[in-house]
Formats: sequence, structure tokens, C-alpha cells
Amino acid sequence: MERTIFEAPGFSWVDLVEPDRADLERVGIRNGLPASAVQDCLDPEHLPKWERFDTASFVILRAHDERADSQADSPQALTRKVAIFWGPGFLLTIHRKDQPYLSAVMDRWRQRPAGDADPTTLSASLLVDLVHGVLASYEAPLEEAETRADAFEAGLMGEHDVSIALREMYRIKRRINLIKRLLWRTLGIITRLPSLGIPSGPPIQDLREAGESMHFYADELLEDVTNLLSMQLAMAAHRTNQVVQVLTVFSAFFLPLTFIVGVYGMNFAHMPELTHPWGYPAVWLIMVAVSAAIWFWFRHRRWLA
Repeated sequence: MERTIFEAPGFSWVDLVEPDRADLERVGIRNGLPASAVQDCLDPEHLPKWERFDTASFVILRAHDERADSQADSPQALTRKVAIFWGPGFLLTIHRKDQPYLSAVMDRWRQRPAGDADPTTLSASLLVDLVHGVLASYEAPLEEAETRADAFEAGLMGEHDVSIALREMYRIKRRINLIKRLLWRTLGIITRLPSLGIPSGPPIQDLREAGESMHFYADELLEDVTNLLSMQLAMAAHRTNQVVQVLTVFSAFFLPLTFIVGVYGMNFAHMPELTHPWGYPAVWLIMVAVSAAIWFWFRHRRWLA
């Protein structure tokens, strides 16, 4: 579906939703767009990228999909792609589904008076608004990840199923890492906007600061989650060491006693201790003395509290 969102003297914003190959070819011919770039619009797996041609520039952005599954951890499952072409007097957006951030930008521009602004200025302002919307779409999933990480940290010292907690935190880490990589690519596009014909100025500076801030937020959150995972693994290892220590103490006590009992349980005919009247109490005395010696040695080495 092709629709005109905004028109002004010498400038128009056209939006294509769920286009087929014929729609893209028609629009590409009308605006003088390279066929290779138009074909990229049909590929759902493209990461953020930018290109510049003789008569137009091309950018692919990926924004967070609010309807994405909570377990999504791939660019295709977590985000939605929007392709943007712009050139002298036009800006073209192409996407498969309506997205909240894009609808909000459309609503603002529909209410904007056409005026007599320069087409280059209009194109730059619109592109800045679109990229701002893409950046803002990542704020909600990052805040959700931060909330879940805080809850995980609050229960870190309590009793919980370690395997379930580790799986959940690993999924969160994967999502944050994916968002960070997408934001880094988007920030790379923002820094190249002046070279793509967008005049440098306060709007571009604000956009760059917003991109850097969002990327720093994701980077800081990723570091926190990684530290939490390391702490959880360290605590799990500490609990395992405590269990092994207890088992080792029991083994150290009972191993020599088991040896003594095993020797005197063989019942050979010529074992003088078996017929000695004090043989039984003597063996008990030896076992008690061995246990006491082990206990004192453990206390001396501070292996027992």
C-alpha cells in the first residue's frame, strides 16, 4: 500500500507498507533508485546500513518490535526493519508492518503545516525524527531488562533454583548484547549523516548524543548483567565447595576407621587380637584415638569452624 504522509512545495514523504516486488520496482523507477538497493528492501535479515548513490541516499534501520516474544534473541525476531530513501524533493519509507514509533512520527507530520521550508531542511528534519523514533524504541526493552536484573540481584543471596536463574539472565544478556550491536550500527549511520547530504547542526548533534546515550545505557547494563552472572556462578561454585568440604571431612574421619574394621573383619584363624580378652576394646580405643587425632589436626589447620 502506497500513501503520501506529508507534502510541501518541492517535497513529499511517501510511505509503502507491505510492498511486493512490482510496487518496489515501480517506485524505484519513478524516483531513479538503483535496483540493488530496492531489492534490499525485500530482505528481512538486513542489519542497519547506509549507502549513497548519485541521486539519492539509502538507509536501513531496525527498531524494537513491541510485539516481539519475550524469548526473542535475534534481529529478525526482536526488531522490525524500515528502509528509507531520500533525495532531492522526496523521502520514501518502506516497511512490512505499521510500527508505533513510525505511526507517532506520521501523526506529527500530518499535523505539521506545509509552509515554505526548504526541501533539504524538511528531508533532514524528517530523517532526524525517524532515527530518534528508532532510538527511543529501545528504551522500553532496556528498562525492562534493568528491572529484571535488579530483581535478580535482590535475590542473589537467597535460596533459588540456580539453573533457572542462570538461564533467565543469559537470555537477558543475549537480548542486551543484540540491542547494543544494533545501536552501535545505528550510531555509525548517525555519524555519517552529514556525508550523506544531511546538513550538520544542532538536530544532528542532539541525535548523535541520543544515540551515544542509548548505546552507553545498553553497554552499562550489559556489563552489570555480566557481573551478576559471574557472581551467581561464583556463589554456585562456593556452595559446591562447601558441600565437597563436608563430604571430605566425613571421608577423612571414616576412611581410616573403615580400614581398621575391614582388617579385623577378615576373620583369619591366626589373628591373635581375635582371641585376646582386651582385643575388642583395644580396637575401639585405637579408632577413637585416630578420630581424635584427625579432629585435632583439622582444628589446627582451621578446616573446621
